[in-house]
Amino acid sequence: MKYICIDDGALTELISGREYQSIDFEEGDRLVKSLFGYVSFVAKMRKITLFQDSEGAFLTTPGPWKRKKYLVIDCEMSALFTQLRSGESLQSFQKLLRFCAKYWSGGVLNNSEKIVSGSSKAIIFPLAYSTRPYRIAIERAPMADRLKRRDMDGHFLLVYKTGWEGANSSTETPDEANFRRVFDRLQEIYSVTSKAHAQVDKVSGHEQIAVTNLDQDIKPVHSLHNPFDDWVPRLTARQKKFVFANANTPHRLLGPAGTGKTLSLLLRTIRVLGQAEHDGDTCKALLVTHSEATRQSIKDALRVIDPSAYQDRDPRIEPVSLSVETLASLCASILKQSISESEFVDRDAQDSKLLQQMYIEQAIERVHTDDFHSFKPHLSPKMKAIWEAKGNSELAVLFQHEISVLIKGRAGDSFDVYKNCPSLKYGLPISGDADKGLSFQVFKRYQEQLEASSQFDTDDVVISAAGQLDTPIWRRRRAREAYDFIAIDETHLFNINELHIFHHFTRHADSLPISFTVDHAQAVGDRGWNDVDSFAELFGDGSQLEEEQTAVSAVFRSSPQIRDFCQSVLASGATLFTNFDDTLAATTSAFTSEEERRAQPVRFIEYADDARLVMGAFQKAEELQSETGSSRSQVLITTLDDDLLKLLQEYSSNHNKPTTFLKRRGDFTTVATAEKSGHIVLGHADFVGGLEFDVVVIVGVDKGRVPQNGETEVSNSRSFASYAAHNRLYVAASRARFALNLLGVQSRGPSDLLGVAIKNKLIEGIT
Repeated sequence: MKYICIDDGALTELISGREYQSIDFEEGDRLVKSLFGYVSFVAKMRKITLFQDSEGAFLTTPGPWKRKKYLVIDCEMSALFTQLRSGESLQSFQKLLRFCAKYWSGGVLNNSEKIVSGSSKAIIFPLAYSTRPYRIAIERAPMADRLKRRDMDGHFLLVYKTGWEGANSSTETPDEANFRRVFDRLQEIYSVTSKAHAQVDKVSGHEQIAVTNLDQDIKPVHSLHNPFDDWVPRLTARQKKFVFANANTPHRLLGPAGTGKTLSLLLRTIRVLGQAEHDGDTCKALLVTHSEATRQSIKDALRVIDPSAYQDRDPRIEPVSLSVETLASLCASILKQSISESEFVDRDAQDSKLLQQMYIEQAIERVHTDDFHSFKPHLSPKMKAIWEAKGNSELAVLFQHEISVLIKGRAGDSFDVYKNCPSLKYGLPISGDADKGLSFQVFKRYQEQLEASSQFDTDDVVISAAGQLDTPIWRRRRAREAYDFIAIDETHLFNINELHIFHHFTRHADSLPISFTVDHAQAVGDRGWNDVDSFAELFGDGSQLEEEQTAVSAVFRSSPQIRDFCQSVLASGATLFTNFDDTLAATTSAFTSEEERRAQPVRFIEYADDARLVMGAFQKAEELQSETGSSRSQVLITTLDDDLLKLLQEYSSNHNKPTTFLKRRGDFTTVATAEKSGHIVLGHADFVGGLEFDVVVIVGVDKGRVPQNGETEVSNSRSFASYAAHNRLYVAASRARFALNLLGVQSRGPSDLLGVAIKNKLIEGIT
């Protein structure tokens, strides 16, 4: 088969039909086999009519062919269906179809979908996160001149290349021979298939088949880890208390950045499994991370820490085993016949929330255009003022918070319930039914965006999974399929909806062996549960079980100067917000004297304008690298401001600065790539959590940018912006081990968040 041509109607049908999303469905398996060329396409797939011969296949739907849009896959040139396994091929195919649907409708692209600037190309990275990603190259304007003369430019997308190797997309020229054959046959094909549309019977139903995912072997990329027995003598008394505490009760590990919370949680998990194996007991353990990048990092670390390789054991066969999952993958296992891989907004929780924010921004634009005039006369003055004063991107953050925590989390998508929910303390300034009506209208427009793309966001997935778990069927299966021990890393990054699902996964309802790590100060913005104290309220199990708490206080990562500065940021936040914790208040630095000799004072440096600020960031990074004796990959340049991040990226590209960009939170693999390449690391402050560097340079810590637009208004939205700015600055600064520089523009002046540090002389360069 030389080519496959799919029209927009057939494409919509394929991305909407659940049975085409996985090879575990008969239809999905048959579809991918036909894409491989092993069997012929089925004659009718719901509304799709097929024409297939020795040249290629056309998947068509009723309608005039000149008004349709088409995806053409050059099977000979792209080899899209000969390089991957069946499941990966179908997933890649579905991700390709979804890109086309979004591209044609003007939808928001995610991090794995790129329009190549200055060219007519697009690139898709359809498979799971990888250091060597598989890519699909698309020509967005094939045969441009000929199609423009036919008034059909913009109607075609051509897949002309796939593989693991990159290329210069701006100069690459696809072979259009097969595309030309497709175009020349379209009129004839639609003449034939149009007669068949009314005659072909509906395809029969399908049987659902369960799926088991087997994780691929991952090679360790970090050398800093040691086996369990080597770690135990190095633990502090509090860490040791947590590691060896009773596993059958809830246990909360509290501590700020750099205190070894994640390491302690891993050691506790391995200790519980080892004890069970020693005693001849059964123990099926689950370790949950917030993002896919963190999951991969933890799996790598466990390969060294855990000599018994519990994570490589099959939990269906072995009495003692460990599963390492994200919340999305955990829920997907419950919803495996209800939602497919390609229907997630994004498997990675951080990426999902960012893409959710972009969808909400589009929803706000629609409400601005179509609905706001009817709400305006009835809105409260504060709500009206914020709607008219803020841009869509700023509003999107606030509405995202309202939708996740209140509308979906506490109101269950019901406006009647939502009306009776008390408003959030830090967020939208909602004070009446009209305000809530406007907020709910944004939510409805946002849901329309998801439905148009046949996708579900993280809250949809979690709430749906919770619904399937709270049933007699799961309660009966629970004793066989649930877990004896659950560990949750970085609990502060989950919202209240997400936390409420975990108690369903314990083997016994009256026993909640859940251990979890918390640093409230790292939660970017009010997650809606910071003021919840009890375990029962936090996890929603309704029990009266008492939990143990262990607070770790020795900071191993940061120098005393950096620790003190970070503590000043938290102290500033704690004085402004009732639910903002100063988690560093009682901590001490665990630096040795040798380490302190490499440490530099925290400095604030001012520049004349943004151009000099950006140039100065790279200069300071290189100076501090030399002063601390660090490698280039141990230097991070970060910012809290999106516009400055673009300027930093442009400068690094235009001046050939060897730089690697972070694309998601806890991106250990990218840091490892930077280490191999000898690059400085650059990324937004939202992406640096979970990482650590010898040197950190934070750009744009000045008034108007940290927090955004200052704090001149007293309102919920300003408070939320300030709350989030305290979080982000603390997270970014606490990544630094030996050196921390903060940069700003002189005319703006230093951010007000530095006030406590200035007053206590914890930062140099400010008089």
